[in-house]
Amino acid sequence: MFGFKDISVNFLTGSPWAVSLATIVLLGLAVLLYYRTNPPIPRYLSILLATVRILAVLVLVAALFEPVFSYSREFTRDKRIAVVLDRSGSMDRIENGLSRSVRLDSLLSGEDFERIALNADVSTYYFGENLVRGLSRVGTEKTALGEAVADLEKIELSRPSDHWLLFSDGNSNSGRKPSDVATGLKVPITTVGMASDVGEFDIGIAEVEFNPVAFVGQSTEIKVKLTWQSGAGKTAVVRLNESDKALADARYSIEEEGGFGEVTLKYVPVEPGKKLLQVNVPLLEGEASDGNNQRSIAVKVLKSRLEVLLVTAEPDYEVGFLRRFLLQSDRHDVDLIATGSKSGNLAGRLPSSQAALNRYDLVIFHDPDPCDLESRQALLRSYIAEKGGAIWIMMGARFAGAGPQDWLNDLLPFYQSRPTRAAYADFHGVPAEGELFHPAVRLADDRAGVRERWSLLPPFELLVPCDQIATGGTVLAFASGTGEGDARLPVLGYRRLGPGKLIASAALPFWTWEFETLGYEADGSDYERLLQGAISWLTVQDDFDPVRINPEQDVFSRGAPIRFEGFAFDQGFRPLPGVIGFVNLKNAATEETFEIDFVDRGEGKFTAEFRAVPPGEYDFDGIFRKEGRMLKKSSGRILIESFSLEESNQHGDPSTLQVLSRASGGKYCRYDEFREAVASMNLEPVTESVKAEKALWGRLWLLLLFVVLLTTEWLLRKVNHLI
Repeated sequence: MFGFKDISVNFLTGSPWAVSLATIVLLGLAVLLYYRTNPPIPRYLSILLATVRILAVLVLVAALFEPVFSYSREFTRDKRIAVVLDRSGSMDRIENGLSRSVRLDSLLSGEDFERIALNADVSTYYFGENLVRGLSRVGTEKTALGEAVADLEKIELSRPSDHWLLFSDGNSNSGRKPSDVATGLKVPITTVGMASDVGEFDIGIAEVEFNPVAFVGQSTEIKVKLTWQSGAGKTAVVRLNESDKALADARYSIEEEGGFGEVTLKYVPVEPGKKLLQVNVPLLEGEASDGNNQRSIAVKVLKSRLEVLLVTAEPDYEVGFLRRFLLQSDRHDVDLIATGSKSGNLAGRLPSSQAALNRYDLVIFHDPDPCDLESRQALLRSYIAEKGGAIWIMMGARFAGAGPQDWLNDLLPFYQSRPTRAAYADFHGVPAEGELFHPAVRLADDRAGVRERWSLLPPFELLVPCDQIATGGTVLAFASGTGEGDARLPVLGYRRLGPGKLIASAALPFWTWEFETLGYEADGSDYERLLQGAISWLTVQDDFDPVRINPEQDVFSRGAPIRFEGFAFDQGFRPLPGVIGFVNLKNAATEETFEIDFVDRGEGKFTAEFRAVPPGEYDFDGIFRKEGRMLKKSSGRILIESFSLEESNQHGDPSTLQVLSRASGGKYCRYDEFREAVASMNLEPVTESVKAEKALWGRLWLLLLFVVLLTTEWLLRKVNHLI
């Protein structure tokens, strides 16, 4: 009856005989108590009271016996079928006059699919880069077939389908491989291949391999991987362009009907900077589509050698050791000019034009006279604040004797408040605690090691007393043991001026650091570490600055999230608290703007992510603020390609669908074989048997019923004067 069968009761009590005996005794007492009462009561009341007492005893017994009722129930239901529809961009490909999506819609509106809908409980899902129930929320720029299968299996854990019906062209270009998730599937899948592009000629760029960093004048290889079908006998031309300028090209002869090939292009940059390059294959005769014939790449071109200008009035040991270090490296070209009266064949003058000065990546002034530089102050300001140049001013006796100059003080991290002669004494430099990991200070790998290395260095012998720290200036090291009272006078510091940087040192000499270790420090002296760290920090862009904002990449595929990363650390690479920021995108052609705030991920790391940004070139501004003050502003340009992953390869892939069907115990069919596939499907209702157990003991309602029965008995006895 009602499909219930195999009904049974099991008692979990450990003392069944004792409980049974107690039950008999309690029931007997209940009958005896109300069989004859004193004073006598009406018969109906006696029966009522006895019944209430017996029910209370039975409720108590039900709890003491700990009974568990078991049963099974059989019922029939409609077969559950999950219909999974591919709505990615490749489904819009037109074949034989119809797109795959139109062909799919035709199947869904036909009588064969209607038969399934009438005889089964159908659940519909859509997938592209994600699996969703609503068509409007599906991402079309990627196809994650493997992820869709895995996600559907998770969704149906509590109520699995009896069968899956998957309509797709088999393309999968994102996420896990379908073959990896096919193993272990418990639900049979009937896959329906929607592609019919067999025989159509198409060629596309599958991948571009390149080094994102290149050097001026040095050749670098760009490897272009091609994929094609039905292309035997054709010749493809692969070109490398920058805007409309052709940079390189190569020809590739196709000998097989379908397959993969590789073309290598040689690229020799002629000037530094960030380059957006296009790799393309011009449309060939008879080609089905050129949507997958172009890719864009971003290459950062650096100078192969840094141009260094070393300026001094009179060359000495300091200049000699510095020049020797620079020339020993294959990364520097050094121009040394001496401006003093006894310069000999090294005599020269500081460049008098902006173009001449701007060709240098680094300018080092050794003990300059600020008065001699005053005529070049406009050039120096422009060089550092506009060009983004790098300057190192090594102060000495000549610098101190000239006294402070207002125009130069505006550039320096620290300066003199009044004319003061240089102080001569032996003293050491002590690195600032917050700057122990700055590249110009970091002579060891840990904080204790940095302090120890600085304490063991040969002493300085000259100090220019700079008692004023400029706004925006940062002191890297202070003087210790100078005899100048308790004043903490700086010996090394820096200041940022727009995109440029300036380091100043107020102590000499440095060359003794090298001289005392010549010949027995195989891993490089502290002198070399100082110069390498300082020069690298001055000349390398902000890629490794402790506070920086940069896009995750320079070229994004259409539809991909546009992600920016931000980092906010102090010079010791400790997270800065209280930092907020945002990123603004502006389309270079339409001037349409997008803006989003940074999300603090903790530990000094931030992310900002844009979605659904149209293709095009965009200028970006990323800004960090702390306590209302601008901490960092980064600007640049990114490219969002009109190309997407869906266009890289739109050929159908029936083998992937066959793997899914075979691994799950289902079947594969082409779209024109759908009728036969439906005819072979078993759509009969499913008979299910459900087993269940119900325990009476430990139930709150059972306790409440026991209390209610006893309370009712007590009230009846009270009303009838039996108490």
